[in-house]
Amino acid sequence: MSRLALIVGASFLLTSPLMASDELSDWTMRAQNPMADILKLPIENLFDFDSGHKTATTYILDFKPSMPSDISDDWILINRLDIPFFYQPGRVPEEKDSFGLGDTIYESFLGPSGERTVYWGIGPAFQIPTATDNQLGSKKWSAGLSGAGSIVKGPVIAGIRANHLWSFAGKDERPDINQSTIEYFAYVNFRNGWSIGTSPVNTANWEAGSSDIWTILLGGGIGKTVMNGRMPINMKLEAYHYLESPSNTAEWSAIFSLELLLPENIFFKR
Repeated sequence: MSRLALIVGASFLLTSPLMASDELSDWTMRAQNPMADILKLPIENLFDFDSGHKTATTYILDFKPSMPSDISDDWILINRLDIPFFYQPGRVPEEKDSFGLGDTIYESFLGPSGERTVYWGIGPAFQIPTATDNQLGSKKWSAGLSGAGSIVKGPVIAGIRANHLWSFAGKDERPDINQSTIEYFAYVNFRNGWSIGTSPVNTANWEAGSSDIWTILLGGGIGKTVMNGRMPINMKLEAYHYLESPSNTAEWSAIFSLELLLPENIFFKR
């Protein structure tokens, strides 16, 4: 197929009635936007395959609630937590398998409120050493900066969410934290709540050796928003290949997530 045919086909898809807005598609796009003024309660199941010296599977159950708060008529604060639960096989010989809670990360994004084409927000980020096992956390208190931005154009949304953390307290014998997390995302949304896209979470551990700094993923998947009574639920199934990663980590991963979506300030009002 020629390049011209591909361009014409893509243009047709982006302008076809299949991409027309409806209620489910609107909820889907708000779920994809980190600065959207809705309460999100996602539960993510992540399977890292062929990890460690056993080439076993690491499982992470990740709860990532996001709650908006109106600061004023013009500004909104998005509060986001990342609370992971792990089953992690030993990564090197003689390391035991681990199961339990990992470190908790809090991010906040302060930005303009209301619907728009370009969204942005910035704020502090913190990592709290809540891990129940030494192998599942840093044993360090960390703080830093976080930011998020997105562009919405018709049925397409694309953007980035990132943070950087530095440790400032904790166990002296544990390695310091100096780490960047970068999640870029791009989605094309279809009618009736269907979507395709990508949202890999890449990291850079600046304290690691030169060959173990970056974790970079490539892949994507499909999503669908459904209504459970009056409550929208956004579902996604994605797969990613690790283009670059530290030694004894996975070759590829699969993610299945369920996300409950609720109107802004359903529990609290300003």
